[in-house]
Amino acid sequence: MKSIKYTLFLIFILACVRIYSQPYGWFAQTSGTSNNLNAVYFVNPTTGVVVGQSGLILRTSNGGTNWGSVTSGTGAHLFGVYFINGNTGYVVGDVGVVLRTTNAGSTWSSQSSGVGYQLRSVSFTNTNTGYIAGWYGTFLRTTNGGTNWVSYSTGLTTNLTCVSFADANNGFAGGQFGNLIRTTNGGVNWSTISSGTSSQIEQVSFTGTNDASIIGEGGIIRKTTNLGVNWVSQTSGTGNWLNGLTVKNQTFMVVVGDYGTIRKTSNGGLNWYQQTSNTSNPLSAVSFADTNTGWAVGINGTIIKTTTGGWLLPGAASLSAPGNGQTCFSITGTLDWSDVFPPVCHYRLQISTDQTFATVSYEVAGINASQYILPNFALNYNTQYYWRVRATNFVGESASWSSVRNFRTTNQSLTTPVLQLPADNAATNSTPQLTWDSVQYASAYRCRIATDSGFTNVVLDSNNISGRLLNVPAGKLQPNTRYYWRINALNTCNTSSNSTRRSFITSITGLVVNQSEIPQTYALYNNYPNPFNPSTQLNFDLPVNSVVKITVYNILGEVTDLLVNSELAAGRYSYTWNAAGLASGIYIYRIEAVSVMNSNESFTSTKKMMLIK
Repeated sequence: MKSIKYTLFLIFILACVRIYSQPYGWFAQTSGTSNNLNAVYFVNPTTGVVVGQSGLILRTSNGGTNWGSVTSGTGAHLFGVYFINGNTGYVVGDVGVVLRTTNAGSTWSSQSSGVGYQLRSVSFTNTNTGYIAGWYGTFLRTTNGGTNWVSYSTGLTTNLTCVSFADANNGFAGGQFGNLIRTTNGGVNWSTISSGTSSQIEQVSFTGTNDASIIGEGGIIRKTTNLGVNWVSQTSGTGNWLNGLTVKNQTFMVVVGDYGTIRKTSNGGLNWYQQTSNTSNPLSAVSFADTNTGWAVGINGTIIKTTTGGWLLPGAASLSAPGNGQTCFSITGTLDWSDVFPPVCHYRLQISTDQTFATVSYEVAGINASQYILPNFALNYNTQYYWRVRATNFVGESASWSSVRNFRTTNQSLTTPVLQLPADNAATNSTPQLTWDSVQYASAYRCRIATDSGFTNVVLDSNNISGRLLNVPAGKLQPNTRYYWRINALNTCNTSSNSTRRSFITSITGLVVNQSEIPQTYALYNNYPNPFNPSTQLNFDLPVNSVVKITVYNILGEVTDLLVNSELAAGRYSYTWNAAGLASGIYIYRIEAVSVMNSNESFTSTKKMMLIK
């Protein structure tokens, strides 16, 4: 174990960690009413207005800690609210109600809309120019701050629920049956465009000059990036009716809907993430003063607030790889775990040889992905480790670590063994001793012997050799046969590459070789004794590795015995021939030898011998 404890605690990115005095996620505020609340608008983190059933207007100047009722002057249901700035705002509702404030909602005065229909949505592009949409295709525009509202034909008789303008000219209005209309001249003229849905559109909002989003029935979210020429569906992750949408910038949007549904995106809708509202009441509208501070409202006087962008503390990570108990894990391997939601800023990783983490071998914070590639100095070879992960998001660090997993690191890599004896192409007996150099970090060796150089016909495979030699057991090898052998080094995790290949030739029964002195030329010597009964010794020399054939003939030239017919290594040879089964007489023995390396180099010689019984 390394004596140095590596701790690479990176300091958290300040923007990622905030201190909040209020609860995490979404929490309830006391509205003081059981009326249904239909719309909400905050001009800053402290000042906001909520409108709802039966002419209800609620106002707060302390971020919703206290809500007070404000006289609206009407008993009509109110559905939409919009502020141009910190002081000037507008409310619309049933029977053509339009209200205006110039003191941040403290008091309200009535404006004449000129219609008696339900008005659902209001927005402004500047202090003078505003727009209202409502039932039966109603569209109203003012160019003097609401002193006068002028009606323009939309070509629709179905109900409009929402209106939004990117600038003084370009705008959308939407409503029942997926109906969506567009203007390029400030609402004077409208044309119907395809929204790509027949579901009711509840809200439309511009997120950029050409970008806009619509939400509504069945959890639909659709987006355009070309002023409504095409609308692309986004996955909301819910089938609940979506009623409200707020936009803070081109990437930040929050939607709310039935059954307390809240979904949020921070990447323009590529991903929508569920948030916990802590209510099952339908939510009708949402408003954010900044990217952290927001409110949502709904039926039965529901008001909920967040100061953490809607996020809770992150949950515990779930470790993925390596598998628990895995062995032979690389010291520079990759640790992997599940992404944690709410979205995290980073993770903290701890590794210890102690499953209680009383001592930490390696620690690193600020990991910005759900995996980590270990540096080559972090871990030791062949060591048991335990590891865990903890997530951190904008709210803070998760309440608990992940579960603990363990792994054992791999052994050191192995070099290729070097063969020692027997020498390549050596002549051996049928139980040779094979030796090789030891390999550092090897715990065992594997030896394979085959009759072919490709090792397809293996006659011996010994894979748990503790030392650096192998005594080939009797009966495994045949005489007068060429064999090939090689070695691998092993430990619990690694296998070396194969050693170089060597061969040897097992001796023929009765054939003895002396390789201490290699002769210079081929030779066949007279047998001894001669005459003999029944055995005699034949001697011959091979200066190089040769294919050798020694044949015995009778006086008639008939073959009586084939003594040698094999490839032999260079050396001095002695062969003991037993002729006990033959009759007395004169016999002739002949050697034929051809060099293995040069077929033009050959030798032939013949001798006589006499058997007397």
